Amino acid sequence: MNAAELENLWSQIPDAPAPGLLSAEKLPADDLWAAVDADGHCHLLLHVPPGTQAPSTHTKGLQVRVGEHQVAGQPVSDYLDVACLDAAAVTTFAAVAADIIHLAGSLQAAERATAVGDVLERWKWFWEVDSSRLTNNDALALFAELWFLVRWAGVTPTHIDAWTASEGSRHDFQWPNASVEVKATARSGDAGSVHTIRSLDQLAAPETGELYLFSLRVMRDQLANNTLPKLVDRVATDLADHPAARERFLQKIGSRGYSPVQRKTHEIPYRIVEECLYRVTDDFPRLTHDSFPTGLPSGVVRVSYDLDLAACGSWLLSTNPKDWSPI
Repeated sequence: MNAAELENLWSQIPDAPAPGLLSAEKLPADDLWAAVDADGHCHLLLHVPPGTQAPSTHTKGLQVRVGEHQVAGQPVSDYLDVACLDAAAVTTFAAVAADIIHLAGSLQAAERATAVGDVLERWKWFWEVDSSRLTNNDALALFAELWFLVRWAGVTPTHIDAWTASEGSRHDFQWPNASVEVKATARSGDAGSVHTIRSLDQLAAPETGELYLFSLRVMRDQLANNTLPKLVDRVATDLADHPAARERFLQKIGSRGYSPVQRKTHEIPYRIVEECLYRVTDDFPRLTHDSFPTGLPSGVVRVSYDLDLAACGSWLLSTNPKDWSPI
């Protein structure tokens, strides 16, 4: 059962007739039930053995506990009760519940609490994400950064830490010896990529090491196989043996507004047209604070500009990730 089907099912279950009771509907998986309480809150019930401890969660609006329930035709038994107490989060809860059903539904009852804990841990960074703020342009920028991470840097805990994920840092990737600013464009044209540099800091020299500009030009193509969700899945899979780094990765993409709830929205297939790495030296075409030694003109509070990389061939370092290493 998928998230949309679950959300629809909850909407059809009547509120329980009194506090402490649940109205429930059997799910296709063994001993799993969708339920609604007297306040209209959605619940997922999983049968577990007596003495089972509920996995801990500190997620606002999500309640997880083990309690006795009696469902139709069954004796009183212990159930792991996962409940959404925030009506605004039901869509996200449906995705979490669908994940729980997929992972825990076929397990023995004694194994379910651990599986539920794993799912809740994986989803905690996405629970309160406002996925509507990840615009198509923002999603393309995130796609480009993850493309650089996967193809050029390599997915390792060290490189996950080097990825700033726009946490107020000057550049997108920062190592002791190198920093990289990532830009993407889906504009068509044969002359080359044109990128908007949004501040005087974006191409300013790092505190240590050299600065590079990575340019990715893509085109929407229904026959292509490159999407943002697939890149997210690739990184998460590559970090399976590094749970702490995987956790940091999920936190970072959640902070950008990415949520698996909106996965289908971001399944835009891109064909890679061009990927280029430039070395940004003192004579590279750019504007920085040093370009205005006496400060910005009175009344000018911010500067952005478009950079045409067709004029930057002299600074092109590589079009192949094998020719470059950040360390």
